[in-house]
Amino acid sequence: SEMCIRDRLKLVHRLVSELPEKQRLIMQLRDVEGKSYKEIAVALHLTEEQVKVNLFRARQKVKQKFIDIDSYGL
Repeated sequence: SEMCIRDRLKLVHRLVSELPEKQRLIMQLRDVEGKSYKEIAVALHLTEEQVKVNLFRARQKVKQKFIDIDSYGL
């Protein structure tokens, strides 16, 4: 049962909102506000490497959960 676009968007928002705060913030700053790794690192008192790792984990988590729900309707 394919989800409609609106349901998919709602799901993505829900999955992002369930992320740990730091990952959610980084994703927001990077993917929504288009900030650079350096800007995010400064704002959150992290290294650029920590920003990249957290962003990668956040995206992976959202993607995996999305695929699971989209495929199996969990």
